[in-house]
Amino acid sequence: MTIAAPRPTESSADRARPAVAWTTIQAGLWVGNAAGEFAGMIERSSSGEFFITDHRAKPLGTCATLDEAQARHARQFQLAKADR
Repeated sequence: MTIAAPRPTESSADRARPAVAWTTIQAGLWVGNAAGEFAGMIERSSSGEFFITDHRAKPLGTCATLDEAQARHARQFQLAKADR
C-alpha cells in the first residue's frame, strides 16, 4: 500500500490575488501587471529613491531599493485585493 501526502491546493483567495509581474518600460521606470491589468508603478527619482504608486496612481511611499519597493507594493496590493 502506498501512502501519498495530500497535494497542496490553491485557495480561492490565492486565485483572487495574482502576483504582480514587473516590466521595465525605460531606465528607472517599472510598470506592474497582475492578470493582464495595470497594478501600479515604481519610478526611480534623481536622488535614487524608488517612488511607488498603486493601480489608481495613489502614492504608496518611497523605498531605498527596488526590491523594497516591490515588496511594499506587494503588501499594499494584497490588502487592496482583500478589500474588494
